[in-house]
Amino acid sequence: MKSIVDIKTYYWEKWHEIKDERKTFPTSWQLLFKITDLSKNVIKQIIDQLNFPLENITFLSLGSFAREQMSPFSDIDILILHKKQLSNSEQQFISDFTTLLWDTNLNPGIQIKSLSDIKKHKKLDTVEKTALIDFNYLCGSEEIYQKYKDVVKSYILEKGKLNFLMEHINTARQRSQKFRDSIYKLEPNIKEGQGGIRDYNFICWINKILYSSNSLNNLIKKGIITIEDFDDLMKGIEFIFKVRNELHYFFKRKYDVLTLEAQKEIANELGYISTSLTLNVEHFLRDYYINARNIHRVTKKVIEKALNEIVFAKTHKKVTFRKLGYNLIQYNNLITTDDREIFTKYPELMINVFYISALKNLKLSDKLVEVIKANLHLIDETYLKKYGTLFIKRISTFPYSSKIVKNMLYTGVLQKFIPEFNDIVCRVQYDLYHHYTVDEHTILALKFIDDLITSNHPFKSNYLEAFRKLKRKDLLALSILLHDIGKGQGHNHSLVGAKMSQTICQRLGLHQDDIDTVSNMVEHHLLMSHISQRRDLHDIEVIEYFISFLNNEDELHLLYLLTYADMNAVGGELFNEWKSTLLTELYLKSVTAMEKENLISEFNKIVDIKRRKLYERITDNILKSMINKLDSEYIFTYKVKHIIRHLQMIKRLTPDTKVIISHNIREDLNCLEFSICTYDFLGLLKKLSGVFAYFGLNILGAQIFTFNNNIVMDTIQVSSSKEPLNFIAKKCDKISETIRDAITNKISVDALIKKAPAPFFKKKIPKAINKKVVFDNEISSVFTVIDIFTEDKIGLLYDILTVFEKLKINVQKAKISTDVDRVVDSFYITDEHNKKIDNNEYLDQIKKELLKVI
Repeated sequence: MKSIVDIKTYYWEKWHEIKDERKTFPTSWQLLFKITDLSKNVIKQIIDQLNFPLENITFLSLGSFAREQMSPFSDIDILILHKKQLSNSEQQFISDFTTLLWDTNLNPGIQIKSLSDIKKHKKLDTVEKTALIDFNYLCGSEEIYQKYKDVVKSYILEKGKLNFLMEHINTARQRSQKFRDSIYKLEPNIKEGQGGIRDYNFICWINKILYSSNSLNNLIKKGIITIEDFDDLMKGIEFIFKVRNELHYFFKRKYDVLTLEAQKEIANELGYISTSLTLNVEHFLRDYYINARNIHRVTKKVIEKALNEIVFAKTHKKVTFRKLGYNLIQYNNLITTDDREIFTKYPELMINVFYISALKNLKLSDKLVEVIKANLHLIDETYLKKYGTLFIKRISTFPYSSKIVKNMLYTGVLQKFIPEFNDIVCRVQYDLYHHYTVDEHTILALKFIDDLITSNHPFKSNYLEAFRKLKRKDLLALSILLHDIGKGQGHNHSLVGAKMSQTICQRLGLHQDDIDTVSNMVEHHLLMSHISQRRDLHDIEVIEYFISFLNNEDELHLLYLLTYADMNAVGGELFNEWKSTLLTELYLKSVTAMEKENLISEFNKIVDIKRRKLYERITDNILKSMINKLDSEYIFTYKVKHIIRHLQMIKRLTPDTKVIISHNIREDLNCLEFSICTYDFLGLLKKLSGVFAYFGLNILGAQIFTFNNNIVMDTIQVSSSKEPLNFIAKKCDKISETIRDAITNKISVDALIKKAPAPFFKKKIPKAINKKVVFDNEISSVFTVIDIFTEDKIGLLYDILTVFEKLKINVQKAKISTDVDRVVDSFYITDEHNKKIDNNEYLDQIKKELLKVI
């Protein structure tokens, strides 16, 4: 008889043997079976080693152990069942058995129950009852095992089975709510999330409880699912189990979240290869999302049909049918047809059926979906020419656009009109920035426009007004639908997508002017977000530069709404009040600019009006004497009341009071704003950035104006990723005091920066962020603009400004944009003589020094 040491050695040698041989197995099922068999074998060896009579005891496997779905570190779930009350010796035997299992370094989950406990099924919750319906005999009393089977069949699988199933369905819905969007999450839960193992288990439970079968082929026979559904389900779950096995090996324990750090390693283990256009991990994740989506689709289908049977069985209520015309029928919340030739008779219905479904808030029945898919061949070149305009009309029917497009994608109709869309289905972008696959992101972007129309939120009033002014809403829908179409082809997706959109729009029958508009929107769909976040919106040259890309005001409305939808649909907290305010500011200033014939004369007019108001409102002669010395751009940038406050701060400066600071809460931007008035010196902004970093605050923007008496006014907007605005507002006095001490050299900012907290983001993705330094000498005639792209880290801004100080570079304006773990820092700079920098050698030196610190 083997000792426990021998049993332990045997188990782990076999376990490692399975691990080493796993890549030779034709499917993941072989590994699951082998781990299950190994566990059974070891349990029997331990029981044999204890040599105890089992007349009153039987051992059953439960859960994944019973289903033969054990991954490398799965729990070994065992039910120890007894008929009569356990004797002292039997209790000791069970205790010894459990101890030996733990000594073998296994992970047992042991339940001890009597047959009478099982009969008290009403006291068991859904989870407990579910755990008892997947079982297999291991060893012990066969009489008790047979009685257990009878009890489960009688008390759980037959009596009250409809209520049990409803409990199951409600549990599934709660799980779906808890793990909502988990198919497309950056780090999906592959067991409990949508499209995971639990979905597959749920189908098996419905089949067992409602249809009294252990074979999923039974669902095909009953017309619940099609052969295609079955194939998609089995292919999908085999893939998910393969991923789960590798996930266990990667973490060396039971773990079911496909984390960022695991994704790349698993892609390598499964043999995925990178190409010039796509990383191997992106290929892997695309396969994961496709399989998870298929599993969840089939699960929803089975649940819907099970629900219909349960409701009918409980109520015997006849289904009410209602004719909708064109041989379409409504029953319950579904739209269907009995006519398989419906689309031959009414060809335009292949498009309009999605509009009718969305308008009446009806789901497409499985039968209707099958009929649509069976008739996709009708959408040929002739059909496209005839109905391309109708297709565009329907996808632009807001507020139903996203529902219509989603159903078109699901049935394959969308891909018949736009076959290029196939390349972005379930396509992944491997970073922390994009939360969704490209196709899901696109549909979500349409939904943000749908939701905009029904929203009364004041935050969205400018967007809603732009939508109302937009004349060509069809071009908005097309631009959103195609804005990322180039991502299926790899790099430079905006430019590639613009060319692709011309071909697609021609296919759909658009006129050339409309084709040019959509192509222009696709090519420049990132322009508005980049300019609003990285450029000085008070600079009329920036506004002129931006509107030069647009042909008319309708294109401005279009790009504004496209940018709003695109930024929102990325996911996470990318689009916030700050970015929305900047985007809207650029939009409104561009609207004004397009209405005016001469921006410079308009600029001068505004400056003259503000200067006149300053003279009217200021009575203090000292302050009045400063007005004529104020820079025109400064007056244009600030409101009159803010200029007066700044002048009052300047007046208070003395040799003894070298720093004046004010702060206020900008609720419109969800940030704090600090105004720092002091005597200018090289490296001032560097010191300020160090103080803010010490307090864990992110600088969003900085406006710096130097007056001719060497007095500087720095206005800086800051926010926190960790703390709410009202909480950090309580620290303003302490922050101001620290700024004052830093400027007057009472404290060392270098020492402060070493204590600064790390930037706040959940995970660091195992993918290098492309670090680069880009100069822009076109957008401004006065300043050189520099964009720095890099990964966020402690003291980054401080390090950048240290380089500027070292090279005697003056920073006049700054905009800081942080998206999760990457930043784009933009600076308006001049040389030490306040001149624009256009010397290539000097620019190369700046770039070289910056790349060292970023």
